[in-house]
Amino acid sequence: MVYPNKINVQTVEHFDCNNNSLGFLNEYESCELRCQIAEQKVDGYYLIFKNEKIEILPNGKIINWINGLYDTNEILLSRLFRAQRSS
Repeated sequence: MVYPNKINVQTVEHFDCNNNSLGFLNEYESCELRCQIAEQKVDGYYLIFKNEKIEILPNGKIINWINGLYDTNEILLSRLFRAQRSS
């Protein structure tokens, strides 16, 4: 029998160019924020993960991605693909 497990969605604090907190955003909210940054080509936005400042470039890219940052979906899809290959 299978039962759904409750997933605790990771949130990470994001900041604007004036160092004001934008709150703790989940992966989808962060991606949406990065879309806005890219569309408006604004500079100075960043997030803090594992006590590291991670810059969001004006094109929305994150260059210095740290392991463990927003990786739940990747881990679950990997698990699913492994199970599908073994069947």
